[in-house]
Amino acid sequence: MAAKWTVGHTSTVLCLNANSEGLVASGAESGELAIWSSDGTCVGQVKLEEQEDVACVAFSPLCPSRFYAAHGEKISIWDSRCLKIPTDLFHINEDEINCLRVNETDALLAAADDSGAIKIFDLMNRKVSRTLRRHTNICSSLSFRPGRPQSLVSCGLDMQIATALNAGAPSQPATQWSDQLIQIAGRLPEYPTKHLWSQLPTCCYHMSVC
Repeated sequence: MAAKWTVGHTSTVLCLNANSEGLVASGAESGELAIWSSDGTCVGQVKLEEQEDVACVAFSPLCPSRFYAAHGEKISIWDSRCLKIPTDLFHINEDEINCLRVNETDALLAAADDSGAIKIFDLMNRKVSRTLRRHTNICSSLSFRPGRPQSLVSCGLDMQIATALNAGAPSQPATQWSDQLIQIAGRLPEYPTKHLWSQLPTCCYHMSVC
């Protein structure tokens, strides 16, 4: 039987994400953030001071207690063990953020916004390393590719899917991205996805620690 988790929010829930230990973070309208245990108990709540809608949340793949939240044009970093105030706050996008993803090494964060732009944020150096502008309309979703932490795929309301690859050597900074459009006007390639990925180069990457 399905269980309903209650108490954590008073506004419409917009997003959620789970970490490797079973905790779930959820974001809602009016700046609401909540943390849930694996049995559905709300173990933490906070409301952002500016009450911006929380459009996306994402846990760190290396530090289970750390998660990122996108609200308005900003990204805040939180410790799930104490939701009083964020541990850090960045204003990196120029329009409202729709999607937020962290790569598997917890070194890069990508944020897609309403303008169609994607900001690649270097979490170690605390700065934007690249702005990708492959979409002419809202960039609605994006994802880092498993096993290739500097390879990014994005899609938008312009009916396009695009890849962004960092072809730099390990000694080079994660700023040398190359872009490739793999879908135009909503028409998917007429060959298997496996064949498509086989045409893309393997990316080098750095490992980071919590």
